[in-house]
Amino acid sequence: MCGIAGFVSSAVTDSAAGQELTARMLDQIVHRGPDDRGILQVPSVGFFGGMQRLSIIDLCTGQQPVWNEDQTVAVLFNGEIYNYVELRSELISKGHVFHTGSDTEVLVHLYEEMGAAMPERLRGMFGFAILDLKKNRCLIARDHFGQKPMYWWASGQRLAFASEIKSLLVLPFVPCESDPEAFLDYVTWLRLPAPQTHFKDIFRLGPGELLDIDLAQPSAAKPTVWWKFQFAEHPQFVSMSEASAALEQALDESVRLHLRSDVPIGVMLSGGLDSRVIGGFAKQHVQTQLQTFSVEFDGEDSEGPAALESARWLGSQHHAVKVTAEDLGQTIRDVAWHLDEPVADPAAFAVLKLCRMAREHVKVLLGGEGADELFAGYAGRYQSMMSQVGRSRFLRAVSCLIPKADLTAQASRVMRARYRAGRTLNAELVECRIEGLPGGSLAQWGLTAAQLKRLSVRSQQYATQLIPNAGPILDRMQMLDVRWQLAESLLLKSDKMSMAASLELRCPFLDSGVAAVASQMPAMLRTGATGPGKLVLRDVAQRRFGVGSQIPKKGFPIPLGDWLRGPLREQCEAAILGTGSPLGSLLDATRLSELWAEFQCGAPLEVSLYSLWLYSEWAATFLYGRS
Repeated sequence: MCGIAGFVSSAVTDSAAGQELTARMLDQIVHRGPDDRGILQVPSVGFFGGMQRLSIIDLCTGQQPVWNEDQTVAVLFNGEIYNYVELRSELISKGHVFHTGSDTEVLVHLYEEMGAAMPERLRGMFGFAILDLKKNRCLIARDHFGQKPMYWWASGQRLAFASEIKSLLVLPFVPCESDPEAFLDYVTWLRLPAPQTHFKDIFRLGPGELLDIDLAQPSAAKPTVWWKFQFAEHPQFVSMSEASAALEQALDESVRLHLRSDVPIGVMLSGGLDSRVIGGFAKQHVQTQLQTFSVEFDGEDSEGPAALESARWLGSQHHAVKVTAEDLGQTIRDVAWHLDEPVADPAAFAVLKLCRMAREHVKVLLGGEGADELFAGYAGRYQSMMSQVGRSRFLRAVSCLIPKADLTAQASRVMRARYRAGRTLNAELVECRIEGLPGGSLAQWGLTAAQLKRLSVRSQQYATQLIPNAGPILDRMQMLDVRWQLAESLLLKSDKMSMAASLELRCPFLDSGVAAVASQMPAMLRTGATGPGKLVLRDVAQRRFGVGSQIPKKGFPIPLGDWLRGPLREQCEAAILGTGSPLGSLLDATRLSELWAEFQCGAPLEVSLYSLWLYSEWAATFLYGRS
């Protein structure tokens, strides 16, 4: 596990100057890999790069960069390849010579065999840069689901890449300029889809994407898709018994592979089904007592008791860390800096605190991310969305007879129905995922008429970008969540917060083998019409462990509303409404004040306000240079 950064520039020909710029980039991400630093520079082709290493596998000889036999192919690698043992044996049988025992070296030899198609053979999480001196090219790739981030910028004869945006910003030729278009999308959906970031001209490589860069013309590179999760049109598994057996086998193998490590591994427990299943499989593959870690807080919704119950069931050595409102107030600026750009998941600070505590005991954690998106864990939301778009089918069928309306005229049910009649199904699904301002389709908190109208256009653009134009509605909703919520919110949060603590977080549900099984399940095996989601996963838990059929989903809930109305009220209000806040130039000041007043009177706007608070802290840190 590492952080990587580098650039291609024909204007930088001096090795000392290139190495100094590379060092400045790496200084920004030391937390991702404090164990070692490696430099890869070839001034003759204008390539300069490096990595910060967190040693997990092959502690003695796994230094980077790693070269092939004739020193023509090299790699800078962030992540883990879980099937590296099998790939290594296969490549040795084909005549390749290995000089380390690391998973990193597999990449250069696999590239020699397969070229740009090599990511298809990998089971793991990764962001890597492969330099090919024979072909004068550089291949940059992000893993299947986007567990590891990869950012890039290009202009003229230059291209730069990095695991975190802050590494790009230290380069004198990369401007630090915010994208005003991104702000409205962020406060509406709380996250941005790739390739968009909050910085103008800095892009995020999407999950399952790669850049094939001609070093002679680096800025001409465009992302291409090498893998995309989608449900099969004709699923292979037609019965619960078939699907459950296949998933059990895939999960067992995935957890076994994810336990490959030369350092101690623990399990992150939330108290729910997903982490309990991961812990159950892990227990059966380790020889020593498991170590488990969870978050708790004062309040009846705390998952502390449920996590402790899971730990007792696992027989683990359990560690719990308590989070408070004071913790959020003290760490929100730290969270903003490590995120690089706002991602409005209020649990980020809790994950950061948990990872810092866990790092005192282990170097790797297994987590349950991905189960909800692959197996329809958000059953209540999905059922609500299907109900709404089902009612809209009739409206769309007779839309030619209904006068159109826009988002600025939603004061009544009739006007809202007129608006929905003119929307495509996929655009309505995107609008169903609005979690911030304007507060869904029933309110207009905080946004002006012009902003609401722009969101109508943006919804259709995102629908085209993120959702297939055919298939069952449940499939479409899950694929939207996989490509947007999972990749660009949950996994970004998990990566950035764990790496901030120099700790590796692994997600066995996101193994490509598990994904292949999930893609072959019909909707009826994922969620019922009214019951809980993840039906097949619940069946696996019952079959394998005899537990878990009714474990509720919570995640890392925190009493955010109580905190923002209580001990954090003054701090949050100053960040949003204070004279130094950047929000006054982005939102209508009067509406913003009304938003705050509505919240203090009980309106459920805490997540929207957290998103604004986080944005204010991010802008102060990255745009205005406040330390």
